[in-house]
Amino acid sequence: MAARRAVTRSIPTLTARSAISPRIPITTLASRSITTTSNNSSRMASKLSTSQTAVRRLHATAQQLHPASAEAAAPYPADNYPMSHAPLASPVNTCNFIDNKFVPSSASTWIDLHDPATNNLVTRVPQSTDAELRAAVESAQKAFPAWRATSIMARQQIIFKFTNLIRANWDRLAASITLEQGKTFADAKGDVLRGLQVAETACGITTQLTGEVLEVAKDMETRSYREPLGVVAAICPFRLLSWYLKISRL
Repeated sequence: MAARRAVTRSIPTLTARSAISPRIPITTLASRSITTTSNNSSRMASKLSTSQTAVRRLHATAQQLHPASAEAAAPYPADNYPMSHAPLASPVNTCNFIDNKFVPSSASTWIDLHDPATNNLVTRVPQSTDAELRAAVESAQKAFPAWRATSIMARQQIIFKFTNLIRANWDRLAASITLEQGKTFADAKGDVLRGLQVAETACGITTQLTGEVLEVAKDMETRSYREPLGVVAAICPFRLLSWYLKISRL
């Protein structure tokens, strides 16, 4: 997950002399996208290689949103999860999700999570150790350079995949919210809807991430870039978790 900042740079406008006109302004262009297009046939080979790299990155990151290893380690399979407030026969301890997989915690302190509607034990959440926190941050930092180098359009395709996964697992997410917070199922589905809307809004925000160019003086322009800052931490309110899907921020 990455926040963003605006970097402003002053770029002088280049000029070229011509027999027809003494000075013809030539505007410099910059691109941060990993996929580019060109009409020059001599560059087609290198462009094809860059495009293939982008495709590989797209598929790899999309798989991270629903990895096979995570599904196998999840407490409940995709088509079988608690649908009522009945007591669970054997509550499962909650794992940490680090480096794209569920990892059992080695914490010595655990927090019991009860169903507010019945006070039945739902799960135990670890008070994760400092080492586990460092491992999570290091994993995110290791993944950040590749994400930063991914084009805006490729990121958009990943979020499209993310929204599809939310829709496909809508009832499962709502059932989990109901079990943990005691909400009605209809209210919980509305909570998931808000999270889905955050992700869908991110899909349409790409045009606002390309920066802008302002002519601040004669033969001088200011170019603004939107760049990822790096790994950040998010503390979410317990009652509206789906509203804070910061992962969907491109």
